[in-house]
Amino acid sequence: MPKKTDASNPRFHYEIWSGPLPDFGVQRKAICYVENHNASCGYAELALDFSYAANLLIEEYRKTRLGNWMAPIAHISRQVIELRLKALMDSIKVLDNSFDTTLLGGHNLESIWSACHTWLLRRSYKLQEDARLEMTEHLISAFHEIDPSGDLFRFGVSRRTAFNKQKSYDRVDIEVDLFEQEFEATQGLLHHWEAVVFRENMKRKLGWTKDPLFDADNFPRRP
Repeated sequence: MPKKTDASNPRFHYEIWSGPLPDFGVQRKAICYVENHNASCGYAELALDFSYAANLLIEEYRKTRLGNWMAPIAHISRQVIELRLKALMDSIKVLDNSFDTTLLGGHNLESIWSACHTWLLRRSYKLQEDARLEMTEHLISAFHEIDPSGDLFRFGVSRRTAFNKQKSYDRVDIEVDLFEQEFEATQGLLHHWEAVVFRENMKRKLGWTKDPLFDADNFPRRP
């Protein structure tokens, strides 16, 4: 039987200043955990990282039209949107401690968006003026209807059903031009309003009357 690996096993841990921990050994590891003394990564940073991968997949799909790329494209794109939504929810919580973030533990895009959307409107943020709002709500709704629990594109077959059978990823179609437009709009809208809330918190902490580096009104308006 293979030896059980403890989650805190120093054979896979590396400290950037002092090097590998004593049990690391001489064998190079394909994956190891490095303490680099940076601030912890958050939802927003990870969303950006995943977006690079999603954009490259979409670009390659345009060239190949390989149908079996559908699940990876949809899964990574859904992950980007979920991370952006959770970044917004997390920033709202920092600004308003009474805001309920229980939904951070789940994958329901529509519920997270609804909670954030309601909070932003109640606080008189100009979300309704954003030209990207309709496309954002359409894409979030589509993902929620097709893959509400986030398992369809991750595992290929969902626990949810349609047409009296379990959903299967090979029955999903993506209209790539429209999808790319909505995906870009959704990322842009969620990124902007998360930044608005984040910078509002900074402004309060630092006692600014005006943010010297960020313009909350710099977003595309509805015609």
